[in-house]
Amino acid sequence: MGYRWYQGQGVTPGFAFGHGLSYTTFDIHDAKLDQASSEGHAAINITATVTNTGDREGAEVVQVYVGIPVDGQPPMRLVGFQKVNLQAGESQEVVITIDPFATNHPLSVWDDATHDFVIEAGEYQFFVGNASDNIVATLAHTIQ
Repeated sequence: MGYRWYQGQGVTPGFAFGHGLSYTTFDIHDAKLDQASSEGHAAINITATVTNTGDREGAEVVQVYVGIPVDGQPPMRLVGFQKVNLQAGESQEVVITIDPFATNHPLSVWDDATHDFVIEAGEYQFFVGNASDNIVATLAHTIQ
């Protein structure tokens, strides 16, 4: 069991996946995809800007989850993340690359007929945030 099971069952855990504590605050904004659609073969780059809005240095982890448009899949699964260290008031742009053919098969589902992982056509939702329950942007990408 994990965050995917909890979300699929509508259970709210005490601390969501990716939850962290800090002595400062952050704002994740201006999230965007480098392409609105693809054939499922090219890497997808997701860019966001992180700003330390607090009064001391700190670290934040930008997380990207994907919702796969196939029945029986969890609402979202972690497919990428990047940690950044920022001084008070500092901003940094982060780029998280999702490679469809990475060993963790981030956009794939298992196909019993072919006994292989496949990438299905449809509209995929990418969720950007700093925890599975703190999503600040939802970005749509269509795989044809």
